Amino acid sequence: MTHLDIAAAPGRGDRVTDVTELVERAARLLPEQAPLQTFVHHNTLHAFEHLPFDEAVVSAARVFGTEPFQSEAAFRDHVGSGRIRPSDIDAVAEAEAPGAAPIVPGGPTRARFLALRLRNLFEIPSGAALDWLLLETDARTRLSDLLDPRRRAELLAQAGRDWTTTPEQTARASQARLLDTLWNGLAAAAPTVPGAGAPPARGRDRILAETGTDTDELVHPLLIRLSAAFLDQGIAYWPMPERELGFLRAFRRLYGQAGGPPDRFLRGLGAELRRQEAEGWTAERTVVWALDELAVPEEARGAAIEATLLSLRGWAGMMRQFEHRPDLAPVEARAARLLDYLAVQLVLDVQAARHVMRNHPGGPATADRTTVRPGLELVYEAFVLAQLMPVDVTVLARPEHAAAWLGAVAACDETERRRLLHLAYERRHRVGALDALDAHRRFTAGAEAPPVTMQAVFCIDEREESLRRHLEEHFPQARTYGYAGFFGVAMTYLGTGEVRPRPLCPVVVTPTHLVVEEPAESRTPRQPGSRHGRGGLSLGLAVGSRTLARGSVISLGLGATQVVTLVGRCLFPRRFHRWSRRLDHDPGGGAVTRLAIERAPGAVETEDGLRRGYSVPEMTQVVSSALRTTGLGRELAPVVLIVGHGSSSLNNPHESAHDCGATGGGRGGPNARAFAAMANHPGVRAGLRDLGLDIPDGTWFVGAYHNTCDDSMTYYDEDLVPERSRHAVEEAKRIMARACVLDAHERCRRFESAPLDLPLDAALAHVESHTVDLGQPRPEYGHATNAIGVVGRRSRTRGLFLDRRAFLVSYDPEGDPSGDLLTNLLLAAGPVCAGINLEYYFSYVDPAGYGCGTKLPHNIVGLLGVMDGHASDLRTGLPWQMVEIHEPVRLLLVVETEPERLAAIVGAHAVLERLVSNGWIQLVAWSPSSDAMHVFERGGFVPYVPEGEALPTVHRSAQFYAGRREHLGFAHVTASLGTGSGEPVSPELVGEEAS
Repeated sequence: MTHLDIAAAPGRGDRVTDVTELVERAARLLPEQAPLQTFVHHNTLHAFEHLPFDEAVVSAARVFGTEPFQSEAAFRDHVGSGRIRPSDIDAVAEAEAPGAAPIVPGGPTRARFLALRLRNLFEIPSGAALDWLLLETDARTRLSDLLDPRRRAELLAQAGRDWTTTPEQTARASQARLLDTLWNGLAAAAPTVPGAGAPPARGRDRILAETGTDTDELVHPLLIRLSAAFLDQGIAYWPMPERELGFLRAFRRLYGQAGGPPDRFLRGLGAELRRQEAEGWTAERTVVWALDELAVPEEARGAAIEATLLSLRGWAGMMRQFEHRPDLAPVEARAARLLDYLAVQLVLDVQAARHVMRNHPGGPATADRTTVRPGLELVYEAFVLAQLMPVDVTVLARPEHAAAWLGAVAACDETERRRLLHLAYERRHRVGALDALDAHRRFTAGAEAPPVTMQAVFCIDEREESLRRHLEEHFPQARTYGYAGFFGVAMTYLGTGEVRPRPLCPVVVTPTHLVVEEPAESRTPRQPGSRHGRGGLSLGLAVGSRTLARGSVISLGLGATQVVTLVGRCLFPRRFHRWSRRLDHDPGGGAVTRLAIERAPGAVETEDGLRRGYSVPEMTQVVSSALRTTGLGRELAPVVLIVGHGSSSLNNPHESAHDCGATGGGRGGPNARAFAAMANHPGVRAGLRDLGLDIPDGTWFVGAYHNTCDDSMTYYDEDLVPERSRHAVEEAKRIMARACVLDAHERCRRFESAPLDLPLDAALAHVESHTVDLGQPRPEYGHATNAIGVVGRRSRTRGLFLDRRAFLVSYDPEGDPSGDLLTNLLLAAGPVCAGINLEYYFSYVDPAGYGCGTKLPHNIVGLLGVMDGHASDLRTGLPWQMVEIHEPVRLLLVVETEPERLAAIVGAHAVLERLVSNGWIQLVAWSPSSDAMHVFERGGFVPYVPEGEALPTVHRSAQFYAGRREHLGFAHVTASLGTGSGEPVSPELVGEEAS
């Protein structure tokens, strides 16, 4: 009999222990991904933010079985291509190991050793491959092929002969003796390597070791089906019964019925569940009983609970999300509890364990897990490196020197090498970016800005960087600004075509205001939850198609139509999309609407505790904060566009991941519209004048929406534009339309489907086809190029080609003497930009472990997330098609302020201090008084010394990016500085060379 007895000992299941704390501790490791509809970027390793970044990624790799950095092979390619330069390796090595003491007498210093090791990346065989190499080849007696001629001559000289006159056979024999002495000296000093150690605590792992059967293969398919059915948001025709009771009780009612489930391993489960239900067992008691049954010792229960939840961490994480954020449910929240989920999984684990042990009595003998063996892999690596590096190998014959050499080699293992190479990889990017900013400052010094006739405020999103640049190139009289894309309007929003209101604000903000879009001709307040006839018809067809009788009729009736639709969407996506929009046009869809933005006198809160609309003082505060923070209030043009953004694409489960992170994964058009309405409000303007901010009567704000997928623009409330501003608004729209064409053309260079010589006038058609193509896995690359954040005046970056890689946050340090505006800005923008950057980092370095793999096998389940095929864990993170062109570097955040002020702000706020001090982002202070830069390193700011490489200069961006798909460097673009004619770029310019 094994540790898993089929019959439980009397009284074992009656002992109740509080497991809530253990579950809460394990829950911190679970993904925090919300359902797809509200997918918002966040730090994948949020639970490890208390650790320094390099320690955190290594620790997480051990917990999750994932990768911490890019592979060594990838870094080898970066070294070979020049993406990592020798100077980067030397700088990293010197910073990591200062000092002049050699590792062994006459050998390299620690820094020199690291630098040479990172330059010499070679494969280290292990296990049977190494045994074969040592036994069947002359690897131990022949100098390595990696040696250069100079080092080869040095080694031959160390044998004490003149090898230019010695016969070849004698030379080989002497060489073999030299290398044999080196090998034996290292092998004698090598430490032994222990075996796997004690068996794991989780019962499943012990059973696997004893029987060779993985109980998860029995449990997981059923648990996946149960979880999907319980959390389903209305997709399933037959809903799971009694879900309102909670996951555990619904499971007991369903699987505790007489007769029992058909699965062999579940025999006897029904009786057990009926007993637990009759005795009123809580989830906590059920967990304790199951851990007892699985013979998990008390001291190992925390580890066992953690391993159990992490075995399907996507589904466990979604249960956790529904428990703590029910407001994010796409349709209806479920009574989910992580403890219930754990209890169900452990009950199934017990059943599977009993079944396996019945069929494998006794089991095979468990292998000795404490066996020690010589560290031959380490000896081989040290053996090769002793040949490659400047060291007298005869010195290594002495045990103390051999041990020191082995210690240096062991300290620079694969993980450490990848960490150091990652630092070198990031250093090259950091140096390039900071040098470009400094060079551009000097390039534009003394330049006078053209008079402003139009202003546009965009989200800080790095995808808007190219649109802002092209707008300024095409029309130098334009000024652009960057502000978080909810524009300070933290609201819950209900549009005319929506069934439920949703928050449009950062996820860390809880909105307290409800804004409703209403038809202009009917100002009757609209109630959340109203439904439309068309939705009911769609639901009826969806449900009917799943029935036997109606399904046959519906399938026959709609079959031909669907064939036409499928052919049209696949072969003529753009034309079919336009045709279907005209055919499906709702006569009432173009009705004029208004936002109920101002709170009516005596208005009461909704049942959710929301206040309808904003008071005039509240609106005044929203507008005032934006004007002061961005510096927009210093000089206002006749037209100010407030441009929110989002993305729409066909057949894209992760569409909301392309939307605006500042609106919680929503689209920023309503926020832009609301802000413009506030800024145009007479009462708000009067309140602003009292605060010293005067909006001229001739200035009009227009809310707009930029679709970053097809580069289209939508404008709101145009019928409200006063006659005096109509011409200026139309001119602004025309200029913006041209900028969108240029932006689309630059974006197309990243798509393999677009030829590199794509004409300018074909760019919009290409991106629109991408948007509506049913088979397009890459409708938009989203944030895949993000790498930099610049918080400061636009004059610092205007005219600098940033390759759509920079979050641009407008901040006027001269208008912020106290630093309060900067503090609020960093608290909002810092975590958002860091979350975007880190999610892309982790989804790239381990697409399977942290990302959700390739899109091709994805299956949307219950409006919750995606699985691979018909059943898998709920995949979290980003698909490979969203990150494949990304460079995984931590965000380089450059802030225009004095280093002392920035240090004080960071130190006073835990969320920023954690991100900065632990290295989750790279922080730079750019002094507005001296223009000096200071980089935050090892707890403080240190001066940055530019390396001073010159940048190329072009008149238009198209001249720099033409014909190239890869990541580009930086360049000066003179057209936006007012040195050009301001006329649209011609197609011929695309082919011109950069000067």
